[in-house]
Amino acid sequence: MICHFCKGELETSTTEYIEKQGNVVVIIENIPCEKCKQCGETYFSTAVAEKINDILDSAKNISSMLTVTVVDYSKAAA
Repeated sequence: MICHFCKGELETSTTEYIEKQGNVVVIIENIPCEKCKQCGETYFSTAVAEKINDILDSAKNISSMLTVTVVDYSKAAA
């Protein structure tokens, strides 16, 4: 596959995803992705994107009293 932005080659990699939800920051680590070797743009499969949404929904329920939540994708997706 090639990058939609710079036309660079994609390689299998991992990345992190950070989202602010109100006063809470959720960080998901070790997410499988395809990453552009040239510009670093990341691409998620549909299944991974859906799991990220599931993890974010779960984090809303458990992190109402926390300011930062860090989730390891490989453990949460299992």
